[in-house]
Amino acid sequence: MVHTKNSNRRPAALITGASRGIGRGIAIALAQSGYDLVITGRTMVEGTAINPATGRILSGSLATTAAQARSLGATVAVIEADILDLNDIEPSFKRCLAACGDRIDLLINNAVHVGPGNDMRFADTDPADIMRRTNGNLLAPLLLTHAFLQHALSNPRDPETGWRATILNITSDAGQRTPERPADDGGWSLMYAATKAGFHRMADMLAHEYGNDGLRCLNINPGLVATERVLDSGSNLEWIAQNGVEPAIIGNAVARLLSDPHIENGAYVHAQKYLREALGNQEFERLLSISVTNGKHI
Repeated sequence: MVHTKNSNRRPAALITGASRGIGRGIAIALAQSGYDLVITGRTMVEGTAINPATGRILSGSLATTAAQARSLGATVAVIEADILDLNDIEPSFKRCLAACGDRIDLLINNAVHVGPGNDMRFADTDPADIMRRTNGNLLAPLLLTHAFLQHALSNPRDPETGWRATILNITSDAGQRTPERPADDGGWSLMYAATKAGFHRMADMLAHEYGNDGLRCLNINPGLVATERVLDSGSNLEWIAQNGVEPAIIGNAVARLLSDPHIENGAYVHAQKYLREALGNQEFERLLSISVTNGKHI
């Protein structure tokens, strides 16, 4: 975290895919903990996003996230951006940078490509979907991180921590292990696993290459999360809906670990396990209960 006790400036965070789900949960938690925000995504207003699994409208939008974050005292810039448009990655970052006063302290690589095909075995996968998932899940965050580095490495070092900037990558079990069942029987697809595996290596490699230059980069595995899309997808994702936590829990974990000096640069952190250990079982269960009561995961 960027400490600002000797300055009137609030740290600024860029969060991709913040219209709903984990991105929204992180945005709200960071607003509560003193960050200003620039949030990106495709869904600008309510009622315009469709769940590809059901064809139904998904709740959530950048406008709604921004309104809630502003009610918590954050200044919020909203930038429309599509991770499948690789030609717009660098220009969209420049728009984000300009929107928050030419200084971003924290990048949250959260957005992923969500579309038909993630429950298919590889031989049944449309080659066009292979390209979309590679572009959205791996090339887009690589290009955005590259653009961010051109800026972040010139940030002044924080006088207390020594960091110039932080990158948090929202990763997945799929990037590390083989599922118990194949994609058409409840597991994840080869393409999701392959792109998440490549994405997963960004944190330790960036820490290795730029840690001495003041860059902090971490992998955050959220575990099972009952997002709006999960809750709307019926039997296909029912096991996640029943066992996942509210996105607010992941936001809480992210906000806490940002100021945790014991997290090593390049580390892999399981958000839910980290938060349980930090709070203790009783407080963690209380937080789970509050989040379910306040949310729609009932």
